[in-house]
Amino acid sequence: MNDEHCLIEEAILNSIPSFQSVLLNGWIVRLNKNYTYRANCVCPLFYSGKSDVHKKIQTCEELLISNRLPPVFKVTPILQEGLADTLLSLNYRNIKTVKVMRCKLESIETNSRVKIRCLEIPDSEWLTASANLSGLTQPELIEIHCQNLTNIAVKRVFVEAIIGAEIVGCGYGTVERGYVGIYDLHVNASYRCKGIGTAICQSILSYGISQNAKYAYLIVHSKNQNAVALYSHMGFDTLYEYSFYSKPHPMYKIIDA
Repeated sequence: MNDEHCLIEEAILNSIPSFQSVLLNGWIVRLNKNYTYRANCVCPLFYSGKSDVHKKIQTCEELLISNRLPPVFKVTPILQEGLADTLLSLNYRNIKTVKVMRCKLESIETNSRVKIRCLEIPDSEWLTASANLSGLTQPELIEIHCQNLTNIAVKRVFVEAIIGAEIVGCGYGTVERGYVGIYDLHVNASYRCKGIGTAICQSILSYGISQNAKYAYLIVHSKNQNAVALYSHMGFDTLYEYSFYSKPHPMYKIIDA
């Protein structure tokens, strides 16, 4: 088991809070009112692959369904060898694969042409922009989205790019144990390919350096080739991947952003 992978997996959970969490002997069941796979899933942080795995899966399924959620597991193959095959044998399917990319932090040269504002605590303006740029329109989902971000407990910075009086891009970063993570980077479609996303990332990385971080990491959907190309250009390399496995349910589904 790689200590760095375990550290980043824990940091991701801390950086993306869920509405509720239940601990089950080393497995974390995250419950977030159906909003996003990453916050509504089982995360087996401590996985041994022993014979009781089927019983633990069943217990998790019952807990998720009792909270009106379909069964979803987050599987990191490098940490949970064989779990994906077990889930596939139980009629689960891979619905999403995410790359975890990492780079060693060096000095950061920020883009002075883009007006940037950084906040330690997200204000209503930033939260509204984040929800809008994420494409959220339903009031209940916006409320959950904003509450999740407000509940982040580790060191964090919330960054926005401004043109005129409009917030055209935003993202946030978290720092713990020498790593800075970049999350939820969104740029208005009309302002893409103008260096705004890079400027937001640079501001988050600069914050990380100020907090003594030595490495940076981020997560990105494996199919988002434009984002993968941007991060690769910035010096990030793929460290590992994880996937979400779900068993379809006739009544409940996840709304993913």
